[in-house]
Amino acid sequence: MKLSTAIALTACGTLVSHVSAQVSATFQYIVEPINGHATTSANDITPDGRWIVGGLDTNGDLIPDIGYRWDSVNDVFTIIETDSSPNGVTEIKAVSDDGQVLIGDLTGLPGSEFEQEAGIWTESTGWVGLGWLPNAGACPSRSNGFELSADGTIVTGLSWDACNGRGFVWTEATGMLELENLANGRNRSSTMSADGTVLAGFAQGNSRTPAMWNGITLEGELLDPTFAAGGEFHGMRDDGSVILGTWAMGGTTFEAGKVVDGIPSRIAGGSLLPGWPSAAMDIADNETIVGFDYLGTNRRAWIQPLGAGDLQELVGYINSLGADIPPSTSLEVIQAISSDGKKLIGHTRIDGGWIITLEFECPADFTDDGELDFFDISAFLTAFSANDPSADFTGDSAFDFFDISAFITAFTNGCP
Repeated sequence: MKLSTAIALTACGTLVSHVSAQVSATFQYIVEPINGHATTSANDITPDGRWIVGGLDTNGDLIPDIGYRWDSVNDVFTIIETDSSPNGVTEIKAVSDDGQVLIGDLTGLPGSEFEQEAGIWTESTGWVGLGWLPNAGACPSRSNGFELSADGTIVTGLSWDACNGRGFVWTEATGMLELENLANGRNRSSTMSADGTVLAGFAQGNSRTPAMWNGITLEGELLDPTFAAGGEFHGMRDDGSVILGTWAMGGTTFEAGKVVDGIPSRIAGGSLLPGWPSAAMDIADNETIVGFDYLGTNRRAWIQPLGAGDLQELVGYINSLGADIPPSTSLEVIQAISSDGKKLIGHTRIDGGWIITLEFECPADFTDDGELDFFDISAFLTAFSANDPSADFTGDSAFDFFDISAFITAFTNGCP
């Protein structure tokens, strides 16, 4: 509700005094709590920021040995057992919105004892292999799962025809279905909308080129049918309306880009560091976009707060909010952001998976319900009349017109 009657609070107009929401940040590495094993990755986070999944290193070689699921709200860390897969699953790729369905790549299942096969996990079933498309060889896998629908019933990824990748979509009812084969073959579906109707990844043209598919009809299309836009899609908004990735936009260097309503554009200047390729990975509901630059084996994570302005190096941005990350730390790869923009996950090559938590303060939200409405106005007026310190918006211990003006501005600005 806008403050349409707010002028009644002031008899002589409104003095504009900008009061913005305050943001603070904390940073931590994700570590297995019993033996202190480092996580090698943080691959996916649920929209509410509660559940995080990835890979765990148990022998110190910096290579994932097994998958994990972490309930970050209750701080419960679970190593996902692989009883039905003798050689195990090295990491979890994606998690359903309720945290109860996981996907990963299994080895040791009948028929593919030495090759990876996409698998799905629930607590009641354990790991179940999803199979593969006809003629799939060991290149080095038969199939790999990359993304999971919100309700955990749809999986997308790639299988093989000899050594040519083929995008697939899987449900329990249909089994594994091949997506339309685009460009010169070697397709992969890497990301998916929450309901599974929009899929995106790449097809092999002269090199990888961004590709999209309809999850129902299985039909696909290329971002650029001439293959000029080399690159690929990595992520999307939950409703599929914004697709993110990297591609060459009129030059030879891949730049961070987005497709909105079918129209592609670069994000900010295209990269954080001049001359470095860049990839956009995920977007929050408040339009914040995250991604990373890459050059050789080097990575630099970045953020575009609220989807506006220049890309900002993640370490510097988070430190400016009080996180106190050591200057020697490089947050290399950022994988995902929660829907509310408050939790970000990723990993470094050496120190493993990490999580950043952002806390937003909304000064005008007097009822602490995350919404601004009449009840906040009423609560402010009550506090103001009682000379309650919470209504002292200017911090000068006086309760006057300037506090009312500052409240109106904060209310109009809204909550992040």
